[in-house]
Amino acid sequence: MIINRSLVSTAVLGCIAAFGLVGDANALDGRNAGSLLVYPEFDNRSAIVTLLTVTNVNLDEDEGTTDVEFRYIGKYGTNGAVLPCAESNYTETLTAGDTLTLITNFHNPDHEQGYVYVYAKNADDEPTVHNWLTGNVMTINGLNRFEYSINPISYTGYGDGVLTDLDGDEHLDMNGCEYGTNPDEILIPRFLGQGGQYQSELIFIGMSGGTAFTTTVDFLIYNDNEEVFSSEYSFQCWDRVRISSISGIFNTSFLRDWTNHDPAEIVGSPGYESGWMRIHGHVANSLNKSIPNPSVWAVLVEKVGDKGAADLPFERGERTNGELLPRTNAGDEIDVVCP
Repeated sequence: MIINRSLVSTAVLGCIAAFGLVGDANALDGRNAGSLLVYPEFDNRSAIVTLLTVTNVNLDEDEGTTDVEFRYIGKYGTNGAVLPCAESNYTETLTAGDTLTLITNFHNPDHEQGYVYVYAKNADDEPTVHNWLTGNVMTINGLNRFEYSINPISYTGYGDGVLTDLDGDEHLDMNGCEYGTNPDEILIPRFLGQGGQYQSELIFIGMSGGTAFTTTVDFLIYNDNEEVFSSEYSFQCWDRVRISSISGIFNTSFLRDWTNHDPAEIVGSPGYESGWMRIHGHVANSLNKSIPNPSVWAVLVEKVGDKGAADLPFERGERTNGELLPRTNAGDEIDVVCP
């Protein structure tokens, strides 16, 4: 929707100017608007509704409009068949200051679960620098009960200042040249001991190699008394899995009975166990290529009974080998050199 400035009061225009929404959306440190947004999950299963929003915070009426491409990467078809990395594409237009909210099952009825990435592009379908995109994805479970929401992972667009695909390979490279980079390590500050009503899950996204690659991630899992244990997990493209099925280390029974845990924690509720974890990509393999230290993302969805909570994790370090989304066994064969 385009703002009609003749209908906007002087006070409101002054407020808009004070907030700096017509200018540089990335002027401050912290969570920034971007040209590429990766939403960790959509869920079109029966009785679950995913509400996805993308908002264009550029208010410039002359230059603020942009097309955005939605790419749904599914794991399952609507009939429950496993279709790892299946893709559906859709284009929408966001005018200056526009926001679009959609129910993913109506926007993309072809896939049951997976993730979505959205990027700015021009009329020729070329990905562009438009660092004004923000968003959110919310899961509603049971038709009328809000369960949790997650902000997308936002990547600043660089490129040549207008177009982002510097190497012309039609992939979105998260290498610090075309788009921002991925973390070297994911830090999740808390998980609750699993068992009974506690059935938390991890969402994984493989960010290196592409659709033909299986990614293995390494875990360092800490109890509430600084003891550390290790595990690993492998997946293709995207997965959502109970943490108790990844390793018994996450279980209350293990943390309580087989570690030197702190009996006074959780403070205020010492009968329950907790810990934290570090996750990093170990290797991504296809039939004919191996990528050491691949880029990955992981998001914890904490589940207690029929209630859930989720948030983006903390990050540490940098990896420059992310790309969306090659579809060959060789992955991305063109490495761009940053100018």
